[in-house]
Amino acid sequence: MCRYLSNVAAISIVTAGMSPVNAHHSSAPHFDRDTMIELDGVVTEVRFVNPHAYVYFNVKGEGAESVLWRCELSAATALQRRGWTAETPLHRGMQISINGSPARREDNVCFLNSFSTPDGVTVNRNGNLLELGLTTAPAFEVYADAAEGRPEYLDNGQPNLSGAWVRLRGMGAGGRDRQPSLPGNPTAANADNLPARPQNNATGQAAADLWDYNFDNPALFCRNANIIHGWTHDSHVNEILQETETITLRYGYMDLVRTIHLNGSEHPNNNTMSTEGHSIGWWENDTLVVDTVGFSPNTMIPIREIMHSDQMHIVERYQYDSESERLLRSYVVEDPEYFVTSYASEDMMGISAKPWEPYDCVELAGDNNRRAPDR
Repeated sequence: MCRYLSNVAAISIVTAGMSPVNAHHSSAPHFDRDTMIELDGVVTEVRFVNPHAYVYFNVKGEGAESVLWRCELSAATALQRRGWTAETPLHRGMQISINGSPARREDNVCFLNSFSTPDGVTVNRNGNLLELGLTTAPAFEVYADAAEGRPEYLDNGQPNLSGAWVRLRGMGAGGRDRQPSLPGNPTAANADNLPARPQNNATGQAAADLWDYNFDNPALFCRNANIIHGWTHDSHVNEILQETETITLRYGYMDLVRTIHLNGSEHPNNNTMSTEGHSIGWWENDTLVVDTVGFSPNTMIPIREIMHSDQMHIVERYQYDSESERLLRSYVVEDPEYFVTSYASEDMMGISAKPWEPYDCVELAGDNNRRAPDR
């Protein structure tokens, strides 16, 4: 059964373990958040995927036949940290009542705000099952307790940056949450008193005016936006693999892979433009310096409506502090074509208690995520 609760402002449901709804991209253009619907049905499938999980369920229609609905949840990786699995708390054959908002351009699709179980427990789209007592699984440990036995240097003499890393809570990217540097580090964030956020010039603004976050967001197409944001987004686990002549960065978000060339080579003149660009690196004492060019034009998400051109140039500095067991990345970003001036910031990683794993994105660019016909 489907019940419409029209012209209702955004609902805030206060229940243990519940938090405000957040999505990787704004839901308003894709779902009618001013209309709330209540659905009663039986779960047929749970797709535990990224960047959004989905629950499918049959809703009894006017006649004897049932209607299959699909409702959107948060990302599977985010839900996993809150105790969710592909079978908990939603599973096939389960009777549920859903509160959601209907899709604007697809039938029988909704943005799930919350659902209720037969015994009356209400869970929101990213509720913490541990706090709700709906799982006996151990708490999801994000950070390793210590780096016991971790060598400070590899056999080839390089400082040891290898392993799985995850962003420390509160350590943002793109200038959102600048944090103090590691002791003694000449961080790029303080160099030349550069701003911590980019600003488009007139040319960049003209490009930004043609771009719509709600429909052009690379996440809709299973692509990273840029190498700054992707490294820290949603605290996915990243991995660094070190060889003598190359270092590979595997991003936990959208499975972006970067190769840093350490053999003294220069950037190629005919480099193919890409999201990851072309990176060369070298060591300055125990700091890895990475110089990257060759970017395809894109957005500087998480700072919406700021674009970069193919002239963007990024210099990163990676430094590991064995005493605090932290990996600091500081960076300077310049784009003479689209930016008013260069900007600089930093982020910090801790050693992850979990290994890197594929993101395995499922593309969201279906009918509901496309521009309206009049655009």
